[in-house]
Amino acid sequence: MLRTLYLTFAALGTAVCLLALAARLLGLERRVPDPLGRALCKPLGLRGEAFTRSDGLRAAAWGAGMLCLAYGASVLYCGIFDDGVTWANFCDAWQQYDAYHYLHLAQDGYRNYTENGKPLFVVFFPLYPWLMRLFHLVIPSWAVCGHLVSSLCYVGSCVMLARLATEEFGRRVGALSVAFLTLYPFSFFFASLHTESLFLLLSLSSFYCIRRHRWAPAGVLGALAALTRMQGVLLAAVAFAEYCLTERPLQKLRDGQWGALWRDVWGKLFWMAFMGLGTLMYLGLNWFVTGNPFQFTIYQRERWYQGFALFTNSLAKLWNGFLSPSEGYEFAAWTTWGPQLALFLFCLIFLLYGVRRLPPVWTLYYVICIYLNYSLNNPLSCCRYIACAFPLPVLLAIAGQRRPQAARFLLAAFGVLQGIFLLAYFAEKHVC
Repeated sequence: MLRTLYLTFAALGTAVCLLALAARLLGLERRVPDPLGRALCKPLGLRGEAFTRSDGLRAAAWGAGMLCLAYGASVLYCGIFDDGVTWANFCDAWQQYDAYHYLHLAQDGYRNYTENGKPLFVVFFPLYPWLMRLFHLVIPSWAVCGHLVSSLCYVGSCVMLARLATEEFGRRVGALSVAFLTLYPFSFFFASLHTESLFLLLSLSSFYCIRRHRWAPAGVLGALAALTRMQGVLLAAVAFAEYCLTERPLQKLRDGQWGALWRDVWGKLFWMAFMGLGTLMYLGLNWFVTGNPFQFTIYQRERWYQGFALFTNSLAKLWNGFLSPSEGYEFAAWTTWGPQLALFLFCLIFLLYGVRRLPPVWTLYYVICIYLNYSLNNPLSCCRYIACAFPLPVLLAIAGQRRPQAARFLLAAFGVLQGIFLLAYFAEKHVC
C-alpha cells in the first residue's frame, strides 16, 4: 500500500512539475493556471546583490571547513577503529568504490587498467583522472593529487555557488545556499576521489555564464563538464532554453532579422553545440581503447547491470531493495536504498515548491539532475549524484530565509546525517 502511494505521488508530482515547466518555458506562465487555480509564476520578491570579496572568502571558508572536518573525521576513524593513524590507513578510508577505479585509471591509463583482460573501466569519464595525472607531474603521491583536485574544485564550487545565488537572489540566499551544500548529508564525497567536486565546479561555472549570456566560456566549460560526466552535455539544452527565452529567435525569424539570426548562429548557437565536443572526446576515447565508440554502454550493461529505465521502475527497485536487502547486506537498506527513496521524495517536494518560483532554466537543470540520475536500471549512487544538483541548496535557502528556525533545524539535521553516513562510508557499509 505504501509503495503504491509513494509511486503514485512520484508520478503525479512529476507530471504536474513537467507540465508547469513546459508552460513556463513556452512563456505561458501568466495565462495558464496550475491545477489549484494559481498562476504558474510566483515572483520571489528577491533582488540580486553585488558579490563582494568578503562573500567569496566566507564561501571559501565554508568549503574549507567542511573538508577539514571530513579529513579530520577520517583521521579519528583510523585512530579509533583502525590500526592507527597512518598514511596508508588514511588512504584506505577514502579509496572505496569508484574512488579506487579513478585512482588506478590515473596511474595505469585506460588500456592498462583492466579486469579479466577487458578495459571495463572505460565507462568512467576521463577528465578527473587526467587532471590527477597533470598534478602528478609535480606531486609524487597519486592520492594527494586526487584529494587536491577534489578539494580545490570544491572550494571553488562554494565560491561559484555563492556568487550565482547572491547575484540572482541576494546575499542571504547566497550564504544559506553554501551552508546547505556544505552540510548536505553526502557532501563528504566532495572530499573523496570522485568526480563530484570537479563536475559541480564546471556545471556551476557554465550555468553562471549561461545566465550572464557569456556564450563562449559557457560552451568551453560545458564541454569540460561533458568530459566529466554524461549529463554535462545537457547544459546545452539549458543554454538553448535561456537563449530562446531571452533572445526570442522565432520573433526574429518572423521579423526577417536575418543578420541578427546569423550572428546568433556563430556567436551563441555555435558555443551551445561546442558542449558536445566533450561527449565526442569521450566517444573517441572509447574508440581508441576498444575500437567501438559506444563500448561503454556494453560494459555498463554487462559489468554494472546499468542502463536507462523509467524513473518509476527505478523507484520500485529501490523500494524492493529497502524491504528485501540481499543477505549479508541488510545494512544497505539504511545506507543505500532507504536514503535514495527519501531523497527522491525530498527533491520532488522542493521541485513542486520551486517550479513556480525559480527562473525556468533553473528548474530545467534541476529536473535534468533529478530524473537523469534516478532513471537507471541499477540505481546505486543517487545520493552522491544529487549532491551536484545545485538548484536544490538554492531552493532550500530561498525557503529557509523566510523561515529561519526551520532552516537552522534542517541544517543541524543535515550535519548529523552527514556524520552518520561518513562513518558508514569509512566502515564500508555500502554508501556509494
